[in-house]
Amino acid sequence: MSKRHLTWVSRLLATGLAISAPAAWSQAPASQAPADNDAFLDSLLAEEPASPATTGPQAPTTAPAQPETAAPQPEELDVIPAQAKETAPQQTLKEPRRPPAQLEEIVVTATKRAEPLREIPATINVLSGEELERAGIQNIEQIVTMVPGVNLTDEGSGGTPKRITIRGISAGFGTNLTAGFLIGDIPFTDPFAPKVQLDPNPFDMATVEVLKGPQGTLFGGTGLNGMIRYVPQAPELDEVRIKYYTQLTSYPGNGDSGWNYGAMINAPFADNQAAIRLVGFNRETPGYVDDTRNDKRDVNSASQQGLRAILGWEPSERWKISLMGATQKTKDDDIAYSDYYDGRLEHRTSPRPSPAESSYTLANLSIEREFGWGSLISQTSYVEKDFDIFLEASRATGGQLPLLAGADDNHSKSAIQELRAVSSPGDGPWKWLAGAFYYDMSLYDCAEAGVTLGLPVSLPIPPLLTGILANPCPGNAGKLGGILDIGQLVGDLDLEERALFGEVTRELGSNWEVTLGARAYRLQTSGAVSFAGAIYALQNNLMAGRRPVNSSEDGISPKFSIAYRPADDLRFYFTASRGFRFGGPQLAASTPTISVPENYQSDSLWNYELGMRSDWLDRSLRVDASIYLVDWKDPQVFQQSPPQPIAIGFIDNVGGAKSQGAEIALTYLPGFIEGLRVEASASWSRTETTEEFEAASGEIVPKGSPWPLAPRWQTATTLAYSRPIAAWQAGASLRHAYIDQACNTIDCTAQVFGYQTLDFNLFASPAERSYWPQVSLTLANLTDERGYSNITTNPLPAGDTINYIAPRSLVLRLSGSF
Repeated sequence: MSKRHLTWVSRLLATGLAISAPAAWSQAPASQAPADNDAFLDSLLAEEPASPATTGPQAPTTAPAQPETAAPQPEELDVIPAQAKETAPQQTLKEPRRPPAQLEEIVVTATKRAEPLREIPATINVLSGEELERAGIQNIEQIVTMVPGVNLTDEGSGGTPKRITIRGISAGFGTNLTAGFLIGDIPFTDPFAPKVQLDPNPFDMATVEVLKGPQGTLFGGTGLNGMIRYVPQAPELDEVRIKYYTQLTSYPGNGDSGWNYGAMINAPFADNQAAIRLVGFNRETPGYVDDTRNDKRDVNSASQQGLRAILGWEPSERWKISLMGATQKTKDDDIAYSDYYDGRLEHRTSPRPSPAESSYTLANLSIEREFGWGSLISQTSYVEKDFDIFLEASRATGGQLPLLAGADDNHSKSAIQELRAVSSPGDGPWKWLAGAFYYDMSLYDCAEAGVTLGLPVSLPIPPLLTGILANPCPGNAGKLGGILDIGQLVGDLDLEERALFGEVTRELGSNWEVTLGARAYRLQTSGAVSFAGAIYALQNNLMAGRRPVNSSEDGISPKFSIAYRPADDLRFYFTASRGFRFGGPQLAASTPTISVPENYQSDSLWNYELGMRSDWLDRSLRVDASIYLVDWKDPQVFQQSPPQPIAIGFIDNVGGAKSQGAEIALTYLPGFIEGLRVEASASWSRTETTEEFEAASGEIVPKGSPWPLAPRWQTATTLAYSRPIAAWQAGASLRHAYIDQACNTIDCTAQVFGYQTLDFNLFASPAERSYWPQVSLTLANLTDERGYSNITTNPLPAGDTINYIAPRSLVLRLSGSF
């Protein structure tokens, strides 16, 4: 027994206390109760022993002062009555009970203010960057599989944007997207003719947020029914930090392997008032489709390089300034398609590859100034995109000879300015934000089709024949060497958007909350669409043509929500909101046999959602659910005419569609197995046309027809377990996902999806900031499922084009930070 404990026992005996420690604690106010056993001992040691005669509640806590010459009388310890010792209850000092594990609280800025995710009256799924890195996630295809009610379609067409479907509201091939993309607060998606995909490597991302439902109030016409937002990690002002990873991805038995690697450095300066965060990565994506005609394996490989820099500066408590710059380049070697429905990952009908390159460069300056009433935030952004592809099209004639080819050269530049004021996150009943938005985009797109001459270079076309036989656009000349240009479409357009937006929220008592919001916008489109080549000149007296574009549109997108919170861990809400998507000029022209409308209209939808957010069992169980109804007016669809002799594609509006559905998500940390986490989610939706219409093929699509790329059921279940082993944290997870079948097009020429996947992950992480790396091993698509990502039917001899999901892959990753 230590000297400290002997002194404590002596004082108890000297005072003749016959009370237990819990009783003593109960006499004190809760705020003064010792937090643990040592604190209780220390409190006794800090006090003088009390007199035996004054042991009641009002007794003084110290004994009367003794003369300095008075010697202690230790022999008095022997005259304490034995019965006092016998009647004193024994005190057992127990270890404090470990609190049960609780689900974390997440704060997001997806609503242009920092808010707890649980308090937002909308459905937002948040994926942490750490979680994505551990699983070796590298692209948007893999991210989407982790979110219920969201799916992706990929034609494998050399870097063109993947089509994201949220709650059954899909974008057909060739149409503007129904789900937009953001990086930080920068709008990335082009309003029309989008070609470049925002698909940054998730390395050093704080979160990836999936916003479901219309985002027209805050984000405008590129968020018809949702947004996907990448949030980079901000610079840290207080420490130098380095982070790295290297990763091997392999398709065992189906393809080759590729190495990925990246690094980040965070460096503060200026007395920790500023810091810079630099991120760079290189990704080599292995292929898995073989070209049997040319005896080449794994032809759909790709490479990607990216850089990102963020400079953060906080000169005072009221000022926050951030400057971000990023660039990324992606090269796809060939299209990932198959000629076979039996699961073979190969094609035989393409004489030449179809390589593509895409790149983007962006910059953002954010300035925030805090005032007593809130904050004023300025966001100034610039985005530049480039896309080039050579498209081998001879397979349309059976692929025996390299006869047909196409090319596309696409460039866009956007300048964006937003100024908004946001109220302080205080305890008052009011919350609000208001802002002004300006967007200016210039777009150049040249799409061409040609016939192979078998010559090494293109022949110059005499001026008198430029209507029938066009000279290739400058950006396509190198790709179309030896090809006679018989069809050329050039869009040279400018789009300008001005908008005012705002939201105001009022608490009604302690349980109710009401939000009203709106966005008033005006769009102006100008420029011209030019066409040349035999396909179009026959409609224009054998001459090239030019169609001026000058249109404008304005509107208001409102939003209303009401929330009821009967308890801290239970919340109900109802939200009604409107979203819209830009209309625009048709980047197509009529032919002698096919009439194409010059413009297509903007479309809009109303979303009505009733939801619940709840936490149970001391916040170890979370259950969220929602039901929704979407009323879609004049939806845009891609139409393709029958070949007469060449098929023409264009965008058209159909009468309407309606989507109704439900979602439920559960997360549970069972206390009886420490380290176990269970996640399960399911979504059901039914999206159908509400009016009959005639497709370009001449087929009548009746009312009640299923909307394309809108599966009825999707489920996802994850079991994850981790535990400490020495100084390491080790764990494993198993994830199952299922997606129901859906139509491929509006006239449903084939069924896509209808598959399930199983992913397994093992990891071991050292202590934080250890020099040892984290190790993870992932087996994706463990059962090697051959799921249809997309099917394009073709009546010509080449047959149908089938795009499969990636086969079984093995991902080994080493990462660390210090």
